Amino acid sequence: MTSPVNGTEIKFRPVQINTLGDYVRQNNSAWRSRNFSNRQRDLDWYNYMRRQANVPLEQGIPYGKVRNSRILSPPEDVVISENDDIGLSKLDFTSPPVTLTWLDLEVTAPPKDKGLKRTLTKLLCPSKEVGEPKVLLKGVSGIVKPGQLVAIMGASGAGKTTLMNVLAHRRPGSLKVSGEVRVNGTKMGRHINRVAGYVQQEELFVPSMTTREHLHFHAMLRLNRDITKEQRLNRVEELLNFLNLKKTENTLIGEPGRIKGLSGGEKRRLLFASEVLNDPPLLFADEPTSGLDGSMAFIICDAMRKLCNQGKTIVCTIHQPSSEIFQLFDTLYLMAEGRVAYFGSRKNAQEFFSMVGFDAPDNYNLSDFYIQTLAILPFDKENSLQRVEYICDEFEQTALYAQRVTEARQFHMIDDDQTDAIGGLFNRTPKYKASFFTQLRWLMWRSTIDMFKNPFELRLRFVLSIIIGLLFGIIFLQLEYNQQAFQNISSVIFVLIINTSFSSVQYSADSYNRQLPLFFKEHDDGIYRTIPYYVSKITLELPTQAFTIFILITIVYWMAHYNRNLGLLFALFIGFRLLSIGILILRAKFQRRSG
Repeated sequence: MTSPVNGTEIKFRPVQINTLGDYVRQNNSAWRSRNFSNRQRDLDWYNYMRRQANVPLEQGIPYGKVRNSRILSPPEDVVISENDDIGLSKLDFTSPPVTLTWLDLEVTAPPKDKGLKRTLTKLLCPSKEVGEPKVLLKGVSGIVKPGQLVAIMGASGAGKTTLMNVLAHRRPGSLKVSGEVRVNGTKMGRHINRVAGYVQQEELFVPSMTTREHLHFHAMLRLNRDITKEQRLNRVEELLNFLNLKKTENTLIGEPGRIKGLSGGEKRRLLFASEVLNDPPLLFADEPTSGLDGSMAFIICDAMRKLCNQGKTIVCTIHQPSSEIFQLFDTLYLMAEGRVAYFGSRKNAQEFFSMVGFDAPDNYNLSDFYIQTLAILPFDKENSLQRVEYICDEFEQTALYAQRVTEARQFHMIDDDQTDAIGGLFNRTPKYKASFFTQLRWLMWRSTIDMFKNPFELRLRFVLSIIIGLLFGIIFLQLEYNQQAFQNISSVIFVLIINTSFSSVQYSADSYNRQLPLFFKEHDDGIYRTIPYYVSKITLELPTQAFTIFILITIVYWMAHYNRNLGLLFALFIGFRLLSIGILILRAKFQRRSG
């Protein structure tokens, strides 16, 4: 394989030692002080992890005792073919293999009418039906090992997206969640974004940015601090070429009805590129092929398959995959009515359905057959519910399901010292890859691009300031300096204050509300903090607000025939500017609380 930086040939040792063992060896004093053979007997779980990652065991060498082969001088006789990782990262990421487990997950959605309203409805209107809590997930469990590409499938309303959001620890809202989700036996909680990427269904972008600018922004904030700028740009170039986005690299992303830009399929590929940019060891993908044609959908799924071949762990929800795409998944997690209908090898799924009395027709897409079998038909709801309940009950009694649950439970019963050892590898990594000032710099860079590439709103604000200034100036034209005119002067100042206040709130509210979903998504991904985002927004709002207020006050001041004193005009301008800043800060504070 040729290096993208200097063009030299890259060679590796045949055995790559997992960084998990290196971490335990370097950070656990007991490891260094005790006899290796005795200590090794307590680390069978680590060896299990190593086997799951397909890392060969060296006889007679305690796991983790050998230095990471990435930093050793590579031998001359082992060469990795360039075809082994086409389109994948050539950066030296050192993330350990990840095993994702979840046990007895139950998710309940509260009724719409709750609290006092629900109580009063029962007392005053006993005949009226009161909504009951809806159970979305019913005690589901599972395990996904390194190198596995798992497809979560099911009909609409089966609980696929709910399970995905719980596993990725995304905003549950008012949902009540019980059960455990662990990564390598460690409760990660909201810190799971340090090791996981999440490709969600919603396509959230800054529409005025180009494809390259978007990836450039994420490369500067998502990748580790020790990665050079040249490597970051090379990574962007790799993804542009691999996902067939090179021809649209200078095209605006766009927004329907506002800015013409990328097609729906190109946006899906760009969204996928953003999440695999930093090569996460764990990836969640919610309908990654939605809106793509067959060839582009295959490219996305084939990319996930190649990432799994590198030892990544990928969980994906997918709807109606083609036969070619379906063959790329090695494990199926079929759901119906919030329960597990099948969890195992793709090749054995047909055998299970035949065993419970549902044979797939010849030359039929098996994915369509499974989804249709588990679907709840509105015109035959009772029989559909009975069929789904029967299939789920039969699977929960199989030895396969018991084995999966037992494997997952082993990770949830690991001793605290072992979970501290592996969890520390993730928890000690910084929550944000970029520093505060780096985040602020690139957020301001993106906001500046958004402002100048979409000048319509900026021009509109300037034109409105001139029109409103002329209107007020005509109404209060050439005021006289006497006691009777004092009330008119006070009215002018009051009207200007009201106009400044409402215009500031209106423009800032519109700007924040449009980008609020994007902010929540990127903040949950650990790309940047809250404070740099608001500082960048307010900093760029200040010059615009100041200029529009200056235009308004200048026109009214001279047309109303105030005391033409530049010092008084400047003082009036500063007063209105401070008022505008205060309103912006107040708006940001309440917006942050609501998030």
